Amino acid sequence: MTDKTQEAALAQRLRDCLTPTEREISDAAGYGKRIGFGSRPAILLVDATYSFCGREPKPILESIAAQRRSCGEFAWETVEASAALLAQARAAGAPVIYSAMEDPASPEYEPGLWRAKNRRGVEDTGFNPDPQKGENQIVKELAPQPGEMVFSKNKPSLFFGTGLLPYLIAHRIDSLIICGGTSSGCIYATAVDGFSHNFKVAVVADATFDRIQTAHWVFLADIDMKYGDVTTVGAAIDHLKTIKMN
Repeated sequence: MTDKTQEAALAQRLRDCLTPTEREISDAAGYGKRIGFGSRPAILLVDATYSFCGREPKPILESIAAQRRSCGEFAWETVEASAALLAQARAAGAPVIYSAMEDPASPEYEPGLWRAKNRRGVEDTGFNPDPQKGENQIVKELAPQPGEMVFSKNKPSLFFGTGLLPYLIAHRIDSLIICGGTSSGCIYATAVDGFSHNFKVAVVADATFDRIQTAHWVFLADIDMKYGDVTTVGAAIDHLKTIKMN
């Protein structure tokens, strides 16, 4: 499948999330106009940790049995696309920025309502600090390179309570290319906040994941209508090939 064919298939898949009447409403309201990529993008890889991916590709229910946050096979299906995206971003000189959860065992951790909203929240007693076994480590296939930022967060948006915004301003970033998980949670919240801060937002569909596939597609469709462009890894890589940042 060519890049253009993949983009067309993605656009149709997003529209298929809506009923015919809803598509008519969206079109009449003017939603879905393309913003396009920016000239100084940063790549945000959101929560691609063993906690959210599982230790290895497994069926989703089997993976969740071991780690409640895991997206199992759905997460691992995106690793190759994410790795290709990161490699091209580095070649272009674009910042690659990561997020990971705050450790529930940290004295700075404030659970807020997380445990109130999840029956398995009592399992959040702390992450294994062993880098070979730690749930909060970025999966090795996507591991940060020296000098790349990893922001710790305990809410859905990568912007909330972190130093991300001043970092982006300091590096004169005008746009975000977002991947990771979950589409209906941290990806969505980060995309909305990025849009709210006037960054052009692109979310890479084949490099994002969610444990609930219905939610994955519906939230991507909503982003594409209102807050940014949902795109393919091929299109994002093609854009990164055209720029050289310093």
